[in-house]
Amino acid sequence: MSSANIIEQAKRSAAFAAVDKHVDASVRVLGVGSGSTVVYAAERLVQLKNEGKLNPDLLCVPTSFQSKQLIVEAGLRAADLDDLPVLDPESADFASIDVTIDGADEVDSELNAIKGGGGAHLREKLVANASRKLVLIADSRKNSETLGTKWDKGIPVEVSPLAWRTIKRQLERMAPLSRAQGSVKADLAAAFSFSHPKAELRQAVRKAGPVVTDNGNFILDVSVGSIHDPLAVEQLIKMVPGVIEVGIFSGMAKEAWFGNEDGSIVCREPQSAQN
Repeated sequence: MSSANIIEQAKRSAAFAAVDKHVDASVRVLGVGSGSTVVYAAERLVQLKNEGKLNPDLLCVPTSFQSKQLIVEAGLRAADLDDLPVLDPESADFASIDVTIDGADEVDSELNAIKGGGGAHLREKLVANASRKLVLIADSRKNSETLGTKWDKGIPVEVSPLAWRTIKRQLERMAPLSRAQGSVKADLAAAFSFSHPKAELRQAVRKAGPVVTDNGNFILDVSVGSIHDPLAVEQLIKMVPGVIEVGIFSGMAKEAWFGNEDGSIVCREPQSAQN
């Protein structure tokens, strides 16, 4: 079996295992993520549907054009996030989705993740935020101790096309000791390893010009090196006017499944939750 086929099989194994654990007839609303691994989650959903193991009234919330097509092709019902009722009106925490299963570009020991390699991180974060549980699925290449050590393409940042150059310049002025309040404090640990970020406008493939997201925006891929404080980096970037969403998902995932090349599967929770 070629290395490419081994990786695809690893993705499939992780996706199937996560779906089998988290999606049954009790799930009323399911968030469907984006990316190559989610294709296999959709494949498993079709099998469960044909076996009569899904809720007959299941609603699926897509996070991108791609995932909506997967839902439709699977014969499942798609629903927009804003059309969903709150699952538990008595709860202080808002949630309209039982569980969301999504891919990731890199996941650290605390299940902080970099997402947005496919340019869908704005909708992915909206859906994840409205979910009781976010479950990540990926192959073992995405399993990391520290963000930025395996994924070297930068943090995907969705920005307004109106001033992308200005936003780019501001992002590249960030310092590793900065925090969201705008201060630079010598007694703080560095949030990232580079002295200053490097931001590049993502270019389209087989189309002249930049990538345009499903929401009509541009993407800057912002390289900062190793990310020691994902929440601080996420907040720093988000504070720049014109930034719409940041492809760092800090403290959102409850579980991550990784398929290994030898066929085994690893399921992880945040490291701090195990202490």
